[in-house]
Amino acid sequence: MDATIHRLKNARIAMFFGDHPPAHVHLLGPGFKVSIEVATLKSRGRADSRIVAEAKVWIAENEELIMRIWNERGAKR
Repeated sequence: MDATIHRLKNARIAMFFGDHPPAHVHLLGPGFKVSIEVATLKSRGRADSRIVAEAKVWIAENEELIMRIWNERGAKR
């Protein structure tokens, strides 16, 4: 199961509950899926570089919120 934690213009940032470490989110949009690590902002997958850059800015600015969600519901137990 996943939950959207933020919406961008043509994509969303989501977390898959019970997902594997390290803490990361998924950037999902039409025809793409990118995984982005919270601590390093390292990404895997392909999408328009502008969308990925916008997502990384939001992730960096909201790291505390993302980690709180990850620790409460995201991390595999």
